[in-house]
Amino acid sequence: MPTVRRLLRSDRPVSEGGGVLSRHGLSFGAHYDPERTSFGALVAHNDDVLDAGVAYGAHEHRDVEILAWVLDGTMVHTGPDGTDTAVPAGTLQHLVAGTGWHHDERAADDGPVHLLQLWVTPGLDDPPAGEPSLTHHRPDLDAGPLVLPLRRPGVTVTLARLGPGETWRPGDGAFRHVHVAAGSLTGADAGDGLEVTGEGELVLASERGADLVVVTTG
Repeated sequence: MPTVRRLLRSDRPVSEGGGVLSRHGLSFGAHYDPERTSFGALVAHNDDVLDAGVAYGAHEHRDVEILAWVLDGTMVHTGPDGTDTAVPAGTLQHLVAGTGWHHDERAADDGPVHLLQLWVTPGLDDPPAGEPSLTHHRPDLDAGPLVLPLRRPGVTVTLARLGPGETWRPGDGAFRHVHVAAGSLTGADAGDGLEVTGEGELVLASERGADLVVVTTG
């Protein structure tokens, strides 16, 4: 029987400055909580809003997978070769940093961008980091969920949309991190989350409809 813990948007630590507002679901940067360093394979979950034209600043990642789901506005990704790629709302960007990936991300000049960032680290027994890769997915969630297997075995990221009055049963796993990106679930509003520990059927219900992201560790 799974155990469900509700995470309120209002309880998330907040970082703000330089045109970036970030709400953290786990320890991140200056916000360190020894009880909140990870959940399953998930080591970071940031709910970010960047003002128009504002960038995170060029930086590098290694041997981590980062999912960025753009909810509103347009994000611009600058790759290692300096090429800019527009990433509009509804797009899921999947970065496998591998042996190293140098990049920057910013809001387009015509308005702010709202996105979720999810970081997954490799397991202790996973093979060494390989070549980096970057892919973009534009799922039609009205046609059904997108289930994306990650490089780390047994870990998936699922985007799903519930219509008003619908229920949904996400895949099973020892750890399931559910974030309400839009709309609401029964007992959870937009920006809230659920941490589900233990295997077993989980039924999510929505009276008004909801867009969800679920990170599952098998």
